[in-house]
Parts: sequence; structure tokens; C-alpha cells
Amino acid sequence: MSVIDKIFNYSEDYKYKVWKIFGIRISIVKKYQSKKINIYEEIKKHEIISFDIFDTLLIRPYVKPTDLFLHIEKLYKIKGFHKNRIEAEKLARGKYIDCEEITLNQIYEEIDDKYKRFKEIEIELEERILTIHKENKKIYDYALSIGKKIIIVSDMYLPKNVIEKILIKNNYTNYYKLYLSSDLMLTKASGNLYKYVIDDLNVAPSSIMHIGDHFTSDFNNAKLYGIDSVFVEKIIDTFLENNIRAKKLLNENKNNIAVSIMLGLSAFSSLNKNDKNNNYWHNFGFIYGGPAVFAYMNWLKKQIIKDNINEVLFVARDGYSLKKVFDIIKPESVKTHYIYAPRIIYYLITLDFSMRLKYYPIESFEVIKTVIEYFKDKDEYLQKQTPKITSAIEGYKFILSNIAIYKKLAKLEYQNYKEYIEKFNIDKNNIAVVDTCSFFISSQRLISLFLGKENIVGYYWYLLLKENQNYKIKSFQKIKKHLFIEWNLMEFFMTSPEAPIKNVVDSKPLYSIPNEHEKKRMDVYPYVSDGIVEFAEIVKNCFGELELFINYKEVTEWINILACTPTEYDKKYIKNIKHNWSIGNNKYIPLIQRWFIKESGKKYYLFSFIPFLRKEEFVGGEIKYYLFSFIPIIKIKTVENMRKYYLFNIFNILTIK
Repeated sequence: MSVIDKIFNYSEDYKYKVWKIFGIRISIVKKYQSKKINIYEEIKKHEIISFDIFDTLLIRPYVKPTDLFLHIEKLYKIKGFHKNRIEAEKLARGKYIDCEEITLNQIYEEIDDKYKRFKEIEIELEERILTIHKENKKIYDYALSIGKKIIIVSDMYLPKNVIEKILIKNNYTNYYKLYLSSDLMLTKASGNLYKYVIDDLNVAPSSIMHIGDHFTSDFNNAKLYGIDSVFVEKIIDTFLENNIRAKKLLNENKNNIAVSIMLGLSAFSSLNKNDKNNNYWHNFGFIYGGPAVFAYMNWLKKQIIKDNINEVLFVARDGYSLKKVFDIIKPESVKTHYIYAPRIIYYLITLDFSMRLKYYPIESFEVIKTVIEYFKDKDEYLQKQTPKITSAIEGYKFILSNIAIYKKLAKLEYQNYKEYIEKFNIDKNNIAVVDTCSFFISSQRLISLFLGKENIVGYYWYLLLKENQNYKIKSFQKIKKHLFIEWNLMEFFMTSPEAPIKNVVDSKPLYSIPNEHEKKRMDVYPYVSDGIVEFAEIVKNCFGELELFINYKEVTEWINILACTPTEYDKKYIKNIKHNWSIGNNKYIPLIQRWFIKESGKKYYLFSFIPFLRKEEFVGGEIKYYLFSFIPIIKIKTVENMRKYYLFNIFNILTIK
């Protein structure tokens, strides 16, 4: 490299023009990106419409195409396959350097003998996971509908018969010809495949328009041969470009197939283009709630098969989207129900507050107060004598002093709920109750009063109290290390668009009158739920019964990155959503507290009057120091037992484990 090249260097990639001056990188977006074209109008101008296949007509649900090999390695527990398969392709291309393309057979000639049997498995997985790019399918169908001749032109080592089978499976039919590099041994990358296409069709190059995702092979090289071309960006590139959290998760999880699949599937959200506000919440549910709910329900599916469960009761309101997703992936023989079992009914029936008074005295006041207020109007004596309690102990003493009256009223509540439960006709053997995070498993305790606790297994995301061990319980997340910074987010992803439930009367839920916070949440949640369900549907269509290896670790990390990485765009929507954290449904906080709530800042003064340093402590433990009260100098974050120090709030200068 010359001295001039070291000082000044120019290069281009498919997105940017890049100058390096004295080692400083200066880049600008290429002008073609800002040029808006109407692809449907362009199609009308051409006789022949040509499509690329991979990342254009069809999408792999991974971050990188080679992650398919990593998936095979994990599925079949065959260590080293991913690396060996990539290396075998490099060796084959080096061996057949005089050929423009290689075949899958030639690749597997170079692979280690113990991996040769995976050639057919690789083909089967490609056939299984490749799915429609729905925006480009619309373009394809439009071109057919107006009588255009469709051709498909692709650089790919897979055999032609395999590609044809995959196209048919995804309803890409009625095309005129398929031009495949592994069949013709010519590529778009060299440009020779375009020359072959023009000669074979015996048409003027300008009569063809080619659509593809590779800037050099699909866009530039087509133009070099006189073919009009349209560049369509890969959805994974679009997603990663627009989601700083996804890039962070990916950077921290190299060669993690679960993360690759989570983000590869989440990229499908870039194809959702509906009403702006509704689309935001749909995609919010799809990207963040989708992987979380699917991972939990996939674990549940494996557990109920193992435990021979016949019926699954999803507890309202957290069970709303859980049930929807589980119904997509569950065994056909398993029955599911959405059941109202609010904790307040358990206390109305049992009058047992002992565990709450022991472990959660603050919320006990709300529980006991709610019970006293509920029963107050159901008895003449209580109507006159019930005091306005100021503490849980005071309320509990009043109940005990009038226990005969309360027990009589509790029996009526028992009978009322029994009539509701009996309408489900539940077989009293091998029943599952599904909830989220629980302290006292009150819903399982309530249902056990009628179905017998020996017949019920409770499944939870996470359990907080060991004293529940006399019940059959299992949790998805067992390790405290991977805990959510903002559990409110998880409740938001799972809580139904219903108002808080006061009781069940005549076998129907009796709702509280929703306040403005509940109304806002209820308005947006149907779109969130639709996004969560769509994620599960795409998983089912792409992978069927294949394991994705998405566990609570990956999900927790993903949701925690969301909680710790606010953007102004997200704040605009999130700021209007409040989360209720009290049994009395009267205490609301921001959905993501750390984005909006901070503790009072401490100021340090030089010479007693110059504000030299300001310290801000954010909810969740994040600390920021500002020089002269406004210049950010140090940020301290604690994540999973690690304390990270950032200079100017950006550069990670120190990590202490």
C-alpha cells in the first residue's frame, strides 16, 4: 500500500460511499437509496420480470445463512459440523477455481467423513425453514396477474430439483423458466448468467427487469448487461439497522443459534406495514413478547407431555396470550381452558391471610381491606360495624372477632365459584394450572379447593416462595441469575385486554370499572397479542416440531436489553402505558420505570457554591455522574452480577464481575 493510500483511501459497499482520511472513516449513504421508485409501475414497463430467490422470494429465519449449519449441529448434537461445513465450501470453491459455481455434492466431497450423512439433512432443513417473503410475493403475484413473463435467476449450490420443490411448496408457480447457477455453472456474481439468460430468451436486455437483494450481483451486474434492476434490502439487514437492541444482543451472543433464530424471526416484523399506531404495538408484541411467550409455552408443551397432562387451565388475565400460543403448538389430545381465578376469590373463600402477613405485610393491608369492603354490604351487622381500617393487623383482628359471620359469607362465595368451575367439566386427573410469576400460587390454591391439589400441577415462569412445596409446582426459570429487570414488561406481554376482575358472578367475570390507565392498556393490547400470536404461527410454519433452543436466558437478556435501552421513538408510545402493581388496582407506575422515573439527584459543590458534580440514581440501580451538573462523565450499570463503567455514558472502560 502506498503512502497516499495510507493517508487517503476510497471504497464502496452496497450501502455506503466511504472515505478514509488519516484513518478517520467518513461515509455517506449512496444516492440510489433515496431514489423512490414505484416497483409496480416499473413492472408495467417490462415484458419479463426476473426474481432472485434467497432473501428475495424466500427467507431463512436466521441472522446468517450459515446459521442453518449451526442449527443442525445443535439439533443432532454433532459438534464441529457448523465450522466444518463452512470450511468444506471454501475448500470446494478453491478446488474448482476454474468453475464459476460448485454443487452441494462437491461441497460434501470435501467435508469430514463423519459429517457426510448430513447432506440430506441440510436439504431437508432448507426445504422445511424457507418461507415466503410476503411483500415480494405480492410483487410476484402482481406481475403474473398482468400477464408478465416471470423468470427466476439465482446463484445457489443446491440442486435444481430441490429448488423447484421449495418454490412449489411456497406457492411460487407459473414462472416461465428457472436459471440456477448450480445447474448452468454460470453465476450472477460474474455476470455470465445474465448473458446466458438474454441469449436463451433471445430478447433485448431492456425488456427484462431483475429484482434481488445483493447490490453487486443483483443490482450492478444486471445493469452492466443492460437489464433494469431493483435492489431490495434483506429484511434482516433492515431489522438490525433499525434496532440497536438487536445488534447489542447479537454482539453479545456470537454463534448462539437461539439468538439467531429469535432475531431472524423478529426481522419478519419489517414486513408488517399497517396503521402506524397499531403497527407499532403489533411489532412490539411480535419482536419482544413473541420470543418470550413462545419460549415459555414451548417449555410447557414438553413438560405436559412428560407429566402426562390431559387438561391445561390458563389463569386469567396473564394466561390470555399464553393460551393462544399454546393452542398453536400443543398436542391435539390436550384440552385447554381460559379460567378466571383471581387471588381475591381465594381470600374471600379461605379467609387465610397468614402467608401474606408473614411475607408481604404491605400488600396484606390491600388484600384484607378489599375482603372487608367486599363483605361489608352482604351482612347487616357488618354494614354497621365494619371499621375503616388503617393496618392489615387491625383488619385481620376484626375478621377474627367476627369469624362466624365471615365464614358464613365465605361459604356462599365457595358455592358461587364451585358452580363456575363445574361448568368446565374438567376431568379431575392430571390437570395443569398455568400462571406467570407467583409468590403465593393463590390461583392454584383456589382451584385445588375444588379439584384436589393432588390432581394439579402448577406451571410458572418463576416461583418466589419455597413454602409452596406441598403443592405440585414446576418453574420454567430456575436460576436466579437470569432475572428480569422489569417484570412489568412480561406482565404487559401476557395480560389480557380485560379490566381487573373483582369476582366471578353467575359464572361470568365481574370487572372493575377501568380507569384511564387500564383503558389505554386495553386499547393497545389486542395488537400486542396479535403480534405475539403471529410470531408463534411463523415459528410453527417455519420449523414445525424442530427445537429452537430459545430458553429463559436468551429471553431474559432480550427483555432486559429492551428495558435498559430506551429510544425516543419507543418512549413516545410507552410513556402512555401504566402498569398496575397493587391488588386494589389503584397504584400505577410507568410500564418501563427506568425510562421515566429516577431518584433525586445529589449535587456536590466546589467552595460550597459551585455545582461541581451531580449524581443521578435511576430505578434499577443505574448511576450517572455529571460534571458541572450537565456534562455526562461516568455511567455505572449493574447487569447479572457485573458492574460496568462507561466513560461519557458511551464507552465501556471497566467491567467488574
